[in-house]
Amino acid sequence: MGENGAGKSTFCQMLNGIIPNSFGGRLAGKVLIHGMDTQTAGISELATKVGIVLEDPETQLFTTSVESEVAFGPENLNLPVAEIKERVAWALDVVGLGGYDQRMPTALSGGQKQRLAIAANIAMRPDILVLDEATSQLDPVGVEEVLSVARNLNQKYGITIVMATDASEMIAKLMDHVIVLDQGKLVTEGTPREVFANMDLFTKFMIRAPQVSQLAGKLKEARRPLPVFPITVDEAKKGLQQLVKNNPSAEKKAVEAQAPVSPVSETIIQVQHLDYVYQPLNVHAVKDVSFDIQRGQFVALIGQNGSGKTTVLKNLLGLLRPTGGSVLVAGQDTKTTAVAEMARHVGFVLQNPDQQLFAETVEEEVAYGPANLGQDKATVEQRVAEALKLVGLEEKRKEFPPALPKGERAKVVIASALALDPEIIILDEPTTGQDFKGCHQIMQIARQLHEQGRTVVFVTHHMALVAEYAERVIVMTGGKVLLDSFTEDIFSQPDVVRQACIIPPQITLLGQALPVEMGLPCNPLSVRIMAQAILARLNVATAV
Repeated sequence: MGENGAGKSTFCQMLNGIIPNSFGGRLAGKVLIHGMDTQTAGISELATKVGIVLEDPETQLFTTSVESEVAFGPENLNLPVAEIKERVAWALDVVGLGGYDQRMPTALSGGQKQRLAIAANIAMRPDILVLDEATSQLDPVGVEEVLSVARNLNQKYGITIVMATDASEMIAKLMDHVIVLDQGKLVTEGTPREVFANMDLFTKFMIRAPQVSQLAGKLKEARRPLPVFPITVDEAKKGLQQLVKNNPSAEKKAVEAQAPVSPVSETIIQVQHLDYVYQPLNVHAVKDVSFDIQRGQFVALIGQNGSGKTTVLKNLLGLLRPTGGSVLVAGQDTKTTAVAEMARHVGFVLQNPDQQLFAETVEEEVAYGPANLGQDKATVEQRVAEALKLVGLEEKRKEFPPALPKGERAKVVIASALALDPEIIILDEPTTGQDFKGCHQIMQIARQLHEQGRTVVFVTHHMALVAEYAERVIVMTGGKVLLDSFTEDIFSQPDVVRQACIIPPQITLLGQALPVEMGLPCNPLSVRIMAQAILARLNVATAV
């Protein structure tokens, strides 16, 4: 674990010899795998000992069928045909892709692609499997799928699992040992409980502890510690029940869910019976989708990989034209309005900021949009200054954008969108690949824009961010809208949202697991809300 740039991926790539055999640099010390020095052993030899799955499965999948993808490694070891077939069948069965042999990898979901990448690695029968941020692009159920496979490989087949991730709730359930890095150095190591109980790591190095652990830390600060420091929902539930039992004089205060009351305003986005079919493959990505968004709303669009979220966003921008139905944005029909005109009303931020950066300096990047729309020099300079100030990059004006850390590159793209002074900001998975600190910095910028009266629509797989920032949530599955309501109502239906591969935040699951008679929130959306409710229940006056 560690922030972006802590050295996690570098460490992972040293385990199978990619570093130093494929990348230049200075290396001191040794990495030994089964006694083999990775500096002298070849990558092909190490590949039989160490498998690695990267963040983006697309970079590791290149054949035309699931079967050939998994067979590729064993074939290159010149193994007998019968053994190759046996390994392929075994690997696909282990990852739950049995029967998918002839499917095209490109036709699989995100979670299935990651499982295929794992299958291709374990077909080599490695002793060690390295997962380098292998779940960061997946929906919550996809994350569960991949980590379930990892757990099975470890427990049933004895494969050592090394994982770089900030999915702390999963780490707590799966991992035996946690190592925390910062700027290439070892900060601490220990069991998940030992590491997550150290709240100084959370504040100093922005290590995201499980939400139940964060809750325990806040209760400890208020001198109401739980009997056992929790890292899972079950442990937190038992601890809270014991805490309340030990305080019988505490007043029960039932907490009822209340929908946020938004001021009535005009409709700024109107989607009516939207259909979209990708050609020439005739993929029906969006099916009869309808919703309205009012000016000034903060809306999250969520759902599993491939549910149609990005397709809907691109239709809002005019990058795609509806196959059927209509999309009106700020009074403009996207089917007939030029993309350049839509850019005056809608700012769009992709999940990969590198796809939107092309200028030599930050200020040139941010100035490009308004200058291209014919704004005078004084207006352009004013908009650049205001946008850079909002995202905190005033001191980076002369920097080369691609050389900035990923979090700052994302801020440059946001600033570029803001310089056009749009009424609507659309963020398509802006937190992908970001660490805990980067995620919240980006979402805090989105919140500031919302407070200025702008309409914000964002897509993410981070349900804790949805719970903390969105006032309304639209849930999609199979190209259709499954649910559309205020945030607490959405997460109060865990069985329904699971149809869209959504799992509510851990703190919400804790509230749902507690007996109603405890008088605590049934569907808390944040650690802060739950901590305040518990301390109020215990008659403790404190600011949390």
